[in-house]
Amino acid sequence: SINGMYQIKKWQYIFYKHVILHGLNISMAFPIGIHDNAATNDDVALPLTHHWRVFWLALNTSYVMEFFLQSIVKRGILRQRHMMILNGLLMASSSVAAFRAVMGRVRMEAALLSLLLNFVNRHHDILNTMV
Repeated sequence: SINGMYQIKKWQYIFYKHVILHGLNISMAFPIGIHDNAATNDDVALPLTHHWRVFWLALNTSYVMEFFLQSIVKRGILRQRHMMILNGLLMASSSVAAFRAVMGRVRMEAALLSLLLNFVNRHHDILNTMV
């Protein structure tokens, strides 16, 4: 359903905001104690890793395709049901890619603190990020 899709999209955005945007940025600025094994490709810059490139491609494709699919539904070329299926596949693939790209590189305490402050101290993103 459309409502279910938007709920998933909302939580996907929350994940992106707090894990990738805030958590990853803070983790890159203060990398203490994140990387304990060589399996995380520490010797390779994150944007150059395969997982990050797949995530970035999937994320951008997802955003562009969402608008494109909506426009062809409005023109009657594609049915709403098929658009929802395609959009769901794009959302799932970009979420899996995001998870694989940042695991082992994000300080989870930073991401969880960002998430907590988002709900406790709403509409104060700059202050929350500074904390």
